[in-house]
Amino acid sequence: MIGEDSFLPGLTCSYSQSGNRKKMKSLKLDAFAGIRYSSDSSTRRIWLPVHKTRSLQGNPFLSLSPLSVGSANYSPTAFPYRMVYRSKPSFEIVCFNQLSSMSSDDDDLHPQKDYDSIASDNPCSMPTSCHQVAAARFLQNAAWVGVATIVSKILGLLREVILAAVFGVGPVATAFKHASVLPIFSVSLIGGVNGPLHIAMSTTLSKLSKESGKRLVQTTYFVMLMIGCILGALIFISAELIVYATAPGLWVAAECQITREIAIRQLKLMIPCIVFAGPIGLGYGCLSAEGDNFIPCMSPALSSISIILSCIMYVCMKRSNAYCLDDVVFGGVVVACGASVGAFLQWLIQVIMYEKMGYDFVAISFSNVLKDEVLHEFFMLMLPAILSSSLAQIASFTDLYFASFIPGAAAGLSYAHLLAMAPLGILSSIVILPLLPTFSRLAKCLSWSYLMDDLKRAVLICMIIVLPIASIMIALAEPVTSVLFQRFKSDSSASAMVAPLLLCYSIGLPFCIIRELLVAVFYALGDGEQPFLISVSAIILNGFLDWLFVSRFHLGAQGLALSTSFVTTLSTLVLLQCLLKKLPGLNDSKELVSPLLLLLPCCIVAGSLSSVAHKVLWNFLSSISILRFCRVSAILCISLSALVGMFGFFIPLVILNCVGSKLVKDLSRTLLNR
Repeated sequence: MIGEDSFLPGLTCSYSQSGNRKKMKSLKLDAFAGIRYSSDSSTRRIWLPVHKTRSLQGNPFLSLSPLSVGSANYSPTAFPYRMVYRSKPSFEIVCFNQLSSMSSDDDDLHPQKDYDSIASDNPCSMPTSCHQVAAARFLQNAAWVGVATIVSKILGLLREVILAAVFGVGPVATAFKHASVLPIFSVSLIGGVNGPLHIAMSTTLSKLSKESGKRLVQTTYFVMLMIGCILGALIFISAELIVYATAPGLWVAAECQITREIAIRQLKLMIPCIVFAGPIGLGYGCLSAEGDNFIPCMSPALSSISIILSCIMYVCMKRSNAYCLDDVVFGGVVVACGASVGAFLQWLIQVIMYEKMGYDFVAISFSNVLKDEVLHEFFMLMLPAILSSSLAQIASFTDLYFASFIPGAAAGLSYAHLLAMAPLGILSSIVILPLLPTFSRLAKCLSWSYLMDDLKRAVLICMIIVLPIASIMIALAEPVTSVLFQRFKSDSSASAMVAPLLLCYSIGLPFCIIRELLVAVFYALGDGEQPFLISVSAIILNGFLDWLFVSRFHLGAQGLALSTSFVTTLSTLVLLQCLLKKLPGLNDSKELVSPLLLLLPCCIVAGSLSSVAHKVLWNFLSSISILRFCRVSAILCISLSALVGMFGFFIPLVILNCVGSKLVKDLSRTLLNR
């Protein structure tokens, strides 16, 4: 029977693939949830099919120990009760309700062979203690994934710094930002981590058996690859028309002619990004459903490394005069090739992982595709998500449309946006990736209280991390951009353009992560329609505000960044209100919003202390002659000021025992233990 006190750590399982009891292997289990055991019986043995374990084949012979753990009664239900033994690597055993009891005589019991099991944690029957263990594992998984994500984001920031140093905000950088709209949108948003394909596939696979999931992956892989090839061919043919539609300002000024030519050539060279985007996103979803979030977080680093190497190669060739081509055009070609090579490497990693997971891709019959109900359900969830992401990209099109009339604005917006969104990308992978399968399983079992607890915990931990970062970034926007981007081709004027843009983007930073969490919950509920409609409204509003701020208020590029932050904030509030109406168990928004409001005074303290500390430290450190070289004084000043700001945020939080202080302590303990 199901028990509240049924969590038993340290259980050992012995098994034999051939059923030979003389050739037993031992496996220590980390957790055993959902069953209360009697203590007056001997070790029980049972035959069970293991559907989800790659290392075991057939029906392994199993023996549980210690001896006191031997008898189990199962509550009869309409569906088989599913029980998961977890170890490293994952080891799963499926139990059926036909086995209502086990006794010492039941050495050879065979469950139904026809049942296509779904191995899961069965959150509907999960006791409270196990839910607490799951929360602890979430923090551990978040810490592990965070390491990979931070490395990837640091490489992404280094990529932008090198691009700025080599090309500044000149023709190559500006052309690359215009040309990469569709390719980067495809490989980063649609096919990237937490993109619609990733979320839809991870959510769907969490609800399916191994065999059904395998068929779904094979079919969708073939379909998405075909779609990518068709779209790539169409974009290659109409490259000039696409650049004109997104950046008409490049056709207005005579000095923009070289930028226009580079952009058209770069778009054609980055077609592989569009072709491989679908398979890459599907691979991320498969890995997340299997519990492997490390590779999806690290794979984007391949694109960054590829572009960095292309910039280095361009500088070396330019110095050696290896080519007589025009330096500007050649630089644009090299950068575009680097982006395409990065996408190809990500796809190659996916192919290797598919082989390890046992996926064999065979020819797909279109008649079977049309009849596959699971595939139809997947596309019903995926298409609104892609449309929603596409609409978000339309907002980027709108920004670039107006930015094309402002010299250097496209490159400046890109640098500022990446710097502001770097914390968001890290948190998105740390928090949302581990929660995607959990949200899906809880929604399937109608476990609203657990789902809302996970959502509140995720929102709170994101705000505890992102709010001090946003506050410090607003206070130190100018010195940060000066240190990162002001070198070689990027002069003080370029740095002066990026700094206010960074400040404007940072205002909407906290709402971006909340929006991603809310959208993930909607997808877990199988509802992609409401996020889609809200995105449509947000795009229309963003286009109007871009026109208003640039054409009427003459705010320039800063108006474009402010428009993005304002629309993000408003769309997040609307999504929250819709979720409050949709989900039982959270009828009052105060439960979610009031803890966040208590963090605002800490943000003010953090920003103020950072600003004051920077001024004091700059006057002191700049007077020390040994620190004047290699920007050591500037870097040290920013680092110490940011550290002071962090202390200004967290010390009041912990001392006053405010909401979230326990999460801070738990997260710190988890990170230290890792």
